[in-house]
Formats: sequence, structure tokens, C-alpha cells
Amino acid sequence: MVKGIGTVRQKEILDAYDTYSTQYANQLGLVSSGRTQELFGQINQEMHPMIIQNLFWMVLNLKDRRIQFTAGLKDALGYNDIQPTFNGLPIRDMLSWINPHRLQLFLQFAHASYAASIQYRNLISEGSYPCYRIRVPMKHSNGNYYWVYQSSFPLEVDDQGMMISQVNQHFMGHPYKGELLEPPELLFKSIGFSKIRDGLMMEARQYFRHILDIRFDPIHGKIFEIYFQNPEAGIKDIERITGWKSMDIKNYQRKILRIASEYFHYPFTTCKEAVHYLHRIGWQYEVLRE
Repeated sequence: MVKGIGTVRQKEILDAYDTYSTQYANQLGLVSSGRTQELFGQINQEMHPMIIQNLFWMVLNLKDRRIQFTAGLKDALGYNDIQPTFNGLPIRDMLSWINPHRLQLFLQFAHASYAASIQYRNLISEGSYPCYRIRVPMKHSNGNYYWVYQSSFPLEVDDQGMMISQVNQHFMGHPYKGELLEPPELLFKSIGFSKIRDGLMMEARQYFRHILDIRFDPIHGKIFEIYFQNPEAGIKDIERITGWKSMDIKNYQRKILRIASEYFHYPFTTCKEAVHYLHRIGWQYEVLRE
């Protein structure tokens, strides 16, 4: 599976993105609030001359599913910049730069943020747009991967408050060495912030229950539950709570460790480390029982 991740698996993930992004685009109406031309002028006249090698800007149109404009991309990642007068670049092409081992989780976090923003779009006004921040590994044109810090802001919305386009500011960091992807930070200075933040995590949990619940059974779920409730718990605590034998608990933990390490392409050293990461990214064990 690891061997084919850059070809077959990556294509499957991007195909799924195409399906979702097309559905999202078909829901969008006409622009009711937009700042695109104003932003183009700001970047070209004021920001672009100041852009340093590790900083670049990108405007994504979710209705057309294309990147409309970039500035600083050539200096930062080695790819040609896109001007507003051109036809743009499919967003799918840009997503192919993301390390395949981290692509699926990145897209899920992005999907969750869109879904949460849609659900609570009545709380969003032009003066209080949310900012979505995440660190993601991207490929330089030389073939090497680097951590890129991405901050995203809504740029245009339709009359229903759904986002039509967004602007991303990216800053290149240190070389990527296989580290895990962490949850995004969602900044929203209004009364609705906590609802949108909670909605993002709820969407993420819904996703993980589909991709991970089928890999674990109720016995493993009990270990998750114990660790979620008491991060400092050990085997003795699990023995006391469940009545299971120490050797059986170790076998259950080994299976959890193996499944999590294979799924996330990361060498977790202990079961507890894997469980804590799953908890951190918003997943909770919920097996559907008929």
C-alpha cells in the first residue's frame, strides 16, 4: 500500500475531492460580497515587491475550481506564477503537490472547515470572516517536500453566505521529514466562533468514524475510551477497569498501534501515543451497532 500511495492512492483521494468540490461548486450562487480585484491590486502594487523567497499568495475560486492568481510561487516552490489574465490552474493540480501521506487528512480538515462555515454562515459577516490556519507538507519543483504554513481567508461569498473564493497566504518552513499533520487553527472573532470551531471537529469526527471505526472492534474501543478519559492511564488501570489480563491488553494495544501506524504512515512508538494523536485530531471511537 505504501508503495502505491503516490500513484493509485493519490488518484483515488483527488478523484474524491473532484466529486465533493463539484457538488460544492454547484450549490454556489452569484457573488454578493467580493474583494478580488481589490486584492489583486494590493498584491501586485504593494505586496509583490516585498515578497521574500519563502512567502507566496494564492487566490482559489471554488466555483470554477481553479487557482486564479498567485504571487511569489516561483520564488518559493519553483512553479510558474499565475496571472489573473490567464485561465488559471486546476486546484487539483496544486493538491498534487501535497505529500500523498498527508493529503487525505488535509482535505478532510479543509472539508470540515467548509462544512462548519456553511452550517453557521448566518454568523459570518464581512467584518468577521474566519481565518483557517494549517501546516501542510508541499513538494518543491526540485522534488523535495517542505512544511508550508497556510492561512486562508474567505474572499468572495454568495447571497447565502457560502464561500465562492478564498485567499491563501503561505510561508515555507523547514524540510518535511514525515511528521504528522496537526489539526488546523480556526480563528473567528465573533459570538459564533465556538460553534464553528466545534462544528469543524464534529465534521472531522464524522469522517474518522467511517475510515477508522471499521478497523477497530469494541475491545479496542474500550482502550480508546479509557485513554481519552485518563491520558495518564496505564496497563494496571486498564486491568482494574476491564478485568482483562495484562497479556491480552498488550495484544490489543499492539493491534491499535499497527493499524494507526499503517493508516497514518507514521512510526508511533506506543499505543497511547497513537490514541492521543487520534484524539487530538478530533476522532472518537463510536461503533454503529444495529
